This record gives sequence, structure tokens and C-alpha cells, in this order.
Amino acid sequence: MIGIGGFFMDMGLQLDDREEVQVWDGIYKELSGREEHHGENKSETARRVSRRQQIRMKKRRKKLARRRRRRKILGIGIVCVGIYMAIHIVGSLIGGVIGAFGFGKKTTVVPDSKYISNTPQVLDENEVQQKLQALAQEYPEFEEVYDNADAYPQKLLVALCNNPEMIDFVKGYPDADGSGEGWLTKNELSQRFPLLLQWDKRWGYIPYGDNVIGLSGCAPTCLSMVILGLTGNEDATPDAIAQYATDNGYYVDGVGTAWSLMTDVGTYGVIGQETTLSESNIYNELESGHPIICSMRPGDFTSVGHFIVLTGTEDGKIRVNDPNSLTRSRQLWDYDTLADQISNLWVFVKG
Repeated sequence: MIGIGGFFMDMGLQLDDREEVQVWDGIYKELSGREEHHGENKSETARRVSRRQQIRMKKRRKKLARRRRRRKILGIGIVCVGIYMAIHIVGSLIGGVIGAFGFGKKTTVVPDSKYISNTPQVLDENEVQQKLQALAQEYPEFEEVYDNADAYPQKLLVALCNNPEMIDFVKGYPDADGSGEGWLTKNELSQRFPLLLQWDKRWGYIPYGDNVIGLSGCAPTCLSMVILGLTGNEDATPDAIAQYATDNGYYVDGVGTAWSLMTDVGTYGVIGQETTLSESNIYNELESGHPIICSMRPGDFTSVGHFIVLTGTEDGKIRVNDPNSLTRSRQLWDYDTLADQISNLWVFVKG
């Protein structure tokens, strides 16, 4: 574009010069005609240029000067437009690369919590009552749940005893109508793989299988984090993935989400495939920007079964997004600790 602008500016100067020559030629011919008419020689004619002719030449010079300025301005304008378009195109290309690889996005930010998730346990009714009483004595906000325990499903109370972080979600359960509104915050969208919690009120009360997303939606929530991180698709919220799983028969009543869902999410622009459980493979994939979803056996993360996301590495350890726990998501994990609890795993790349 700069070359085009220079071309127009040069052409403007060339045209101006030519026009000025034509002006002088016209004046000379006019004077020559008068010379022949009056029989005067050329030197006398030149000396007899009238005042009016001098004024005429000045006007034409001014007119030519104005044309020069306009053409220069036009040339400069074309150059500026070209530069602007080039910057815009290059910026768009860079932005696309940044978006594709997640450059410029923050690592996962895990909110603080005054509660601590304990190692999940299988609890009977008496044990649940004892734990709720202890929690109510330590935290006044638990008194309402303890005093009205009959208003809550037993599975929900067990989950709360294992993870006190759920208290606000549990307290809202009796008044929930099973609806939700999946949306993401600017802070979540600014992160490479934001931590999304299955019991978030935005989607946690929505039915999923024989329960609600807050209790059984760990797999859709993990997939939501992966899809969002790899594609930036803001519509792939946990409730949307849960609906997709339900519509396509991936929820097994009494069991949970089928493993086959992990390799059938191409419609969301990602490819998932089973991968090898080895330290070198996991570190290589994570350091290449490929998140890994793991199905976990009972242990640090669950008493029955659970899904988590491995999102990256830090200080030689592994970062984990646990959709059920802020506490466990703040920790960095050794490979050996995780490997002993992983029953299967899938690596994901952008499709």
C-alpha cells in the first residue's frame, strides 16, 4: 500500500509539472500571436507582458499548487489506510494464533475457601448426623441443614459431609426448581482451563440421569473445562454437555456417565482418545497443552467413582481441576499419587 501511495504522489507531481509547462506554452503562444499581429520582435513582446497576464500566471500557479497539495494529501491518506489495514490483518492473525494455543490466558485461578474437603468416605445415616453436628458447632451456617436434615436427600448430605465447600449449594436445594442458566464469567473466560464446579448454582440443580449435575455431573463438567480451554466455546457449559450426554444415551442409571462419551465430543471441536498411563506420556501431553481427563477409583478424590482434569505441570508436579473440590484443585499432585487411583484416561486436542 505504501508503494501505491508513493505512486500517486509521484504521479501528482508529474502531472503538475506538465500542466505548468502547458500553461507557459499557452501564454507564450498567446504572446507570439500578438507579436505577429503587431510586428514586434520576441524580446519586445516578452517585456510587454501585461499586468493582467502576470496575475493570470499567478492564479494558475496557485491552482497548480493546490492540486499538488490535494494529491499529496490523497497519497498520504492511501498510505495511512494501507498501514491500518496491514496492522489489522497482522493483529487478527496473531490473535488467532494466541487463541488457538491459549497464549496470553491466565493459568487456573482457584478461589479461596475457609472449608477443607476431607478424603471422601462412605457414610451411613448416623455418621452423617455426627459430622453435620460437628460442622454446625464449628460453622453457624451449617445449623440450618443440621436442624432440617430430613429436607435433604441422603446423597446430598453425604456429599456435604465429605466436602463442606458445598454448603451454599446444599442450603439452596429445597427451594431449587431444577432449572439453571449456564453462563461463564469474564474471569473464567480469561483462564486457560478455568475451574468449574459441578455444584455451582448456575447449573448444579439441573437434573442429570437419576440425580442432579451437582452430584453426578463430574464428567460433563470436566468436558466443559476441556472444551472451553481448547476452543473457547462459551456455549459448552456443564449443563449443555450434560444435556448432550443425556440426549445421546451416555448416562447409565445407577452407574453414571459412560466412558464412551469421552471419545464422542467431536461436535464441540475437540478430539478425545484413550492414552497410556505412564509418567513420560502424561507429562509430554500436558506440556504440549493437551489436557487429560481421568476416571478415578476410590481414594483422595472419591469414595465411589469420579472424573477430574489434569491441566498442566508446575514445579515438576501436576495441576488438577477437580470439579467437586476447591481444596484438591489448589494442590499440586505427584504422578505416583494420581496413577495409583486412575482407572482410565483420555487426552484431548483441538479438532
